[in-house]
Amino acid sequence: MEYFKTITQEDLVTLIEDTKKSLFLCLPSLHEELENALGYLDHTAHHNNFEVAIQILIDFDGQTFRQGYGNYTTVDKLIKDDYNLKTLKDNRISFIISDDIGYYLFVESRSLIPAEKETINAVRIDPVSLVRLKHYFFPGTDHKDIEDELTNAIIEESKLLENSKAILRQNKAKVADISEELRNLVEKDLKQNPAMHPDHKRLVEFYSNKFQYVKLKFEGSRLQYKRIELPPNALPIKDAALIQRLKTRLDLFDKETSKAQLSALEDFKKQVSDVRTLFLTKVKSRDESLLAKKHRIEFDESIGKLRSSMEATKSKILLSINNLIQETKQKVLAELRDFLIENPTAMFHGTDSPWLKDKAYIEQMAKSESEQTIQSIWPKAHELLDNFNLDVQYSDITLEDLKNEEFVKELHRAKLINHADMNELTEFSKGLKLLYNHQ
Repeated sequence: MEYFKTITQEDLVTLIEDTKKSLFLCLPSLHEELENALGYLDHTAHHNNFEVAIQILIDFDGQTFRQGYGNYTTVDKLIKDDYNLKTLKDNRISFIISDDIGYYLFVESRSLIPAEKETINAVRIDPVSLVRLKHYFFPGTDHKDIEDELTNAIIEESKLLENSKAILRQNKAKVADISEELRNLVEKDLKQNPAMHPDHKRLVEFYSNKFQYVKLKFEGSRLQYKRIELPPNALPIKDAALIQRLKTRLDLFDKETSKAQLSALEDFKKQVSDVRTLFLTKVKSRDESLLAKKHRIEFDESIGKLRSSMEATKSKILLSINNLIQETKQKVLAELRDFLIENPTAMFHGTDSPWLKDKAYIEQMAKSESEQTIQSIWPKAHELLDNFNLDVQYSDITLEDLKNEEFVKELHRAKLINHADMNELTEFSKGLKLLYNHQ
């Protein structure tokens, strides 16, 4: 086994799922992938009639979750499912012991490092340390078993240490000199994205836990104002008069007659507006609105209800929209057909075509030509409704936001912070300006 290695979240999942006898997992907290892996391990053991002793130790604290080390919902589910899960306050020693294999894990917050990023983050645990870790961090483990295991571990470790030359022959880390080019790259990177002072970072974390930015947008809803675009090659002729005549007909819906037909859509748009008014506060300095984090769960629930309501609204107005589309389509078809009957040379090559005198044929051709042209550019009702989308985007406040005195005043006016908070942030902003002016 490798002594130093990379263990991604996927690798950790595999280690858990491959466990046959016992699993000891010590981490700041757990993400959903690990909860799924534990469920899979439990199910597999039950299905194959063998038992796996699973013991989990985390730091069950709000700050741990806020720092991006895990997910509260995930841990709460494990507790409700009666897993043997304990807490150790402020512990950041992380490791996994799956049967006889163990690794120290140098885990990073998901806020800083994505789960799939491959970093050198694991060191194999020697046999003696395996026993000591179980004894210290999992005191519920049977003492007699631990004593026997420790004796065997000491014997095994002594055998491993006998072959010192083999240890020294192992691969070495690819350590490199810090070149001038690398220095320049890092310096440029830090100028573009400066490192944040710990006090400043704590302040940003404090206020970002109070509120966040939200952009709520209902896309595809302006059906009453939709127009049909005429592609350059859509019409069989390039007659300017015809194009002008058609353009007067190319509003997809008549605004007055469609009002009653689309009343359900207007009702839904009002629902979206009501949610926006209830939970979100608009600020002048940003495109997004602000959401108090204490209302985040209620807001998410309201968005879920809106999405369900949107689907019901689409079903309710589908036939109405299709009827309105057909009405407009027939008007434009008639306009194009009449023009082609009046100007048959548009359908034939040259003015001396023998078919120009056959009125019945000209009428049939005009009807066929106009239908083929309009069919290629006319939208279908379900396609318009497929464009409906309730888009919600979240983003957190930054140091730059808190440096902006006008933004701080807006927060106070919106009652997202109190007077004491505003004074603190105002002083903070002034202090930063003095700091940067002296750099």
